[in-house]
Amino acid sequence: MPILINLRTEIESKVKELLQVDGNIQLDQDLTSIGLDSMRSVGLIVDLETQYNISFNDDELLTENFSTINKIVERVQSKLT
Repeated sequence: MPILINLRTEIESKVKELLQVDGNIQLDQDLTSIGLDSMRSVGLIVDLETQYNISFNDDELLTENFSTINKIVERVQSKLT
């Protein structure tokens, strides 16, 4: 479980930096409502692939797969296991 908590914390920090959010982001909050657009999504996906040495398939690159921190964590975790 500590790995998942660490992963969630790292991804939350990365999203907050990308979206320039100072406060808390709810883990199920729709990130498009606070500024995640297609360009930022691409940047986030590239950062995640680089940081965790993973690769997302083209069919995974859907907005709904990266719309919340929880969904991002689940997607990354599935690639790491």
